[in-house]
Amino acid sequence: MVRQADPLWLALASLTYGGVVVISIVRWHLLLEVAGAAVDWGRTAQLSMAGLFFNSVLPGMMGGDVMRAYWAAQDAPQARAAAVVSILLERVLGLTATVLVGAALILPHWNDLTSHPVTQAGAYAFLIVSAILFVLLLVLAHPASAKVMSGRERVGWRKVAGEGAEACHICLTHPVGAGAGLGLSILAQLLLVSLFYCVSRGMGLPVGFWQLASVLPMVAMITVLPITWNGLGLREAAFVTFLGTFGIATAQSVAISLTGFAVILAWNLVGGVVYLVAGVKKKTR
Repeated sequence: MVRQADPLWLALASLTYGGVVVISIVRWHLLLEVAGAAVDWGRTAQLSMAGLFFNSVLPGMMGGDVMRAYWAAQDAPQARAAAVVSILLERVLGLTATVLVGAALILPHWNDLTSHPVTQAGAYAFLIVSAILFVLLLVLAHPASAKVMSGRERVGWRKVAGEGAEACHICLTHPVGAGAGLGLSILAQLLLVSLFYCVSRGMGLPVGFWQLASVLPMVAMITVLPITWNGLGLREAAFVTFLGTFGIATAQSVAISLTGFAVILAWNLVGGVVYLVAGVKKKTR
C-alpha cells in the first residue's frame, strides 16, 4: 500500500509538515520576545530544530520541549522562568488550537461521532479536556496568579514560580502572544491535518479531511502520554480505533498513521543533523 503511494502526494505531505516546523519556530520566537527572554531568529531556529530531534529519541512527545526549555533558560539567565514558560505556553496555545479546530469540525458532526461508543467516549473526553483547558487559560492569564504563586516573601522557588506566572499573564494578555500565537497555532493544526490527508490521498484511501480533523485531536490527547517512544503504537491504536468507526480498515488506518509519522520523523532527523553539525552551545563573541 505504501509502496504504491503517489510520490507527489507524499512530497506535498512533507512540504506541509515543513510549514508546521516554520510556524513553530516563528511562534516560539514571538513568545520568547513577549516573555522577555528573546534570542535572535537564528538561535530560535537552531534550538527548535534540535528540539525536534530530541522529540524522536526521548519517550513521549515532549522530550524536545524539555531540552528546549533547558537551553533557553541557559541563554537567558536573567529570565529563566520566562524562557521555560514560553515552552509551556507553546503547548497551551497548540492545545487550544487543537480544541478550536476540533470543535469547529466535531460539533457539526456530533451525531455521527456519538453514534458509536468509541468515538462517543473520545468526543466526551474532548469536551472535558476543552473545559479543563479553558479554566487553565483563565488562571494563567489572571494577574493574581503571580501574586499567589510568589507569596509574600518572593524567595526561592516561590520567586521563580511567581516570575513564571507573571510571564504567563503577560504573554496571554499581549496581542502578539495571545493573538498571533493562537493564530499561528491554528494554522499549524490545519497543516497537520493536511499532512495526514495528503498521506491518505497519496495511498488512495477513502478518508475525508473532516474525518481526520475530528480524529486527530483525540489521537493527540493519547499520544502525548510519555508511555512509548514518540507515541509509537499508541498513535496506531488510536487511528485504528477512531478511523475504524468510519469504516476504514485496520491496515489502512495503520498505514496512514505510520506514513504520517515517517514524514514527521524525517523532519526530526533533519533536526538531528542540525544538532550534530551546529550543536546547541551558544556562540560567544
